[in-house]
Amino acid sequence: MPSSGIKPGLLRKMTVRRVLECLQEHGPLSRADLTRETGISAPTVSKAVADLLESGLLEEGMAPDHALGRPGKKLQLAQDTAQVIGVVLDVRECRVLSASLDGAIKSQAVVFSTPEDYPQLLEALTKAVKSLETEEVVTLGIGISTPGLIDEQNQRSLFSPNLQAINQRSPSADLTSATGLTAISVQESRALCLAERLYGNARGLDDFGMLDVTSGLGLGVFSGGTLLSGQSGLAGELGHVTMDPNGRQCGCGNRGCLETLATDTALAVTVSAAIGRALPIDQVIAEVQNGNIQIDEQLELVSEYLSVALAAAINLFNPSNLFVHGRLLTLNSNILKDVIARTSRRALAPSFEECDIQIAGSSKDQAAVASIVHHLTRSAGPRVAE
Repeated sequence: MPSSGIKPGLLRKMTVRRVLECLQEHGPLSRADLTRETGISAPTVSKAVADLLESGLLEEGMAPDHALGRPGKKLQLAQDTAQVIGVVLDVRECRVLSASLDGAIKSQAVVFSTPEDYPQLLEALTKAVKSLETEEVVTLGIGISTPGLIDEQNQRSLFSPNLQAINQRSPSADLTSATGLTAISVQESRALCLAERLYGNARGLDDFGMLDVTSGLGLGVFSGGTLLSGQSGLAGELGHVTMDPNGRQCGCGNRGCLETLATDTALAVTVSAAIGRALPIDQVIAEVQNGNIQIDEQLELVSEYLSVALAAAINLFNPSNLFVHGRLLTLNSNILKDVIARTSRRALAPSFEECDIQIAGSSKDQAAVASIVHHLTRSAGPRVAE
């Protein structure tokens, strides 16, 4: 009989990953549930569960009190026995927090203003991470949501227009060295994409996009169930498409990039120029909602450019869903409807009609958590081919 070419050890690892992904998608399940959901034999599932329990990724919970008969114990992603740490790097402030493997945030975030000096940044991050470690709970790793161009294969920040302190640095390698924990950097838009699939509104979706329009503008895309990365993990930098050659200078050095026109920061800059005083986006939103300022003209301009970004993502990738992460969409209940209407006039009709555009359900905190959980999942074994 010819060999299948698959080694028993590899097959077992594939099963371990399939079981882990099943629990991520469905939540706590018994061994019998896992056998039914995966279509894998009960003995094989039990071996995979044993591996995952030993690794600390899973734990056994109590069966529901109302269950009839003698139900099996529920298996769940580790909540009480293990944790991961998420780090959100951003231009104004950094956030460090702990979470269980199911994405539930366990601690109040340690927040500090982002230092301009990299050694000070690393020192602050190290101190924050160590403050969240406990003897009672095993910390399995650190996920870092990172802005800019990230060579994810070599874990190096190549160029971050809005956070230049990390340029040509490796925060993940340096945090690993400083803490002894495995740390992984993922570009922030791709990290948000992972979070939406693990914890947000994209569970079970194989073809969707995530457009981050906060400080910068980036695009993460799942296509055919795979997170697109490009040759070195640099795919998705839609924000640095030039829209106005004579426009405001971008952090990348060019002028009129889309991210200078269609983001939270773009709206804050435009409003600040109009009223003659500098306001960050949070204050802009507060002033508008309190009735202190009117920003109809500025909001219309940013919404128009945002529709260009949405139409580009739809035309390029034909996603079933497109999620948008940004504060400006929370100003009032009509903004998203207006942006969608504008997008309908710019996107190709067949692709637009198949795409559901909605506000993202996940956060950058969860994106950082999803980065390390995704790494731990991939480390468990290769994915079973569909």
